Amino acid sequence: METAADSREYRVLFFCPASSARLERLEAPVRRLLSRIQAPPAELTPIQESGALSEAGWQVYLVRSLTERSAAQAMAAYVSEATCALAAEVDAEVLGLYVDVSGDSARICRCGPEDGPETFAGRRQAALNRTAEWLEVAPILLSAIFQLDVPDADYEPDADDRYVEEKLREARVLMERYRQGK
Repeated sequence: METAADSREYRVLFFCPASSARLERLEAPVRRLLSRIQAPPAELTPIQESGALSEAGWQVYLVRSLTERSAAQAMAAYVSEATCALAAEVDAEVLGLYVDVSGDSARICRCGPEDGPETFAGRRQAALNRTAEWLEVAPILLSAIFQLDVPDADYEPDADDRYVEEKLREARVLMERYRQGK
């Protein structure tokens, strides 16, 4: 028997361009995915307190569980699939973010209507920083959405963090070369 998961501990958000994001267009792909994976019932809800994100051109939608069982937790492995389905639906780049608030982990995906998914998984703060970088906003805006403490200003990445960041930069350069070669 499946155990109930507190739906507040897991979050799935989608960041869509405000110019093309319409709730009624976004709900259908999310509903189809939730049904296919037999997830608990949920709805897509616009987050209104994302003023600075709106100013940057983004509309934020939260997958809100309608029961104590978490639809967001069920969607964790499907963030890329959902993000790409939404990108195809709105014909624009969409960013999907899954956060396990208590487990300090997160997974993000950026997908355009013509592009394959670009993903990142890791600790929550690293993923929020990457999300902020992709959205071209300050990381504190994302911490505010999740009501998380802002990390210490004195935080220094360790050797593993620097290595991973360097490899990701190299991969982005190679991916850009590949895309330009098409």
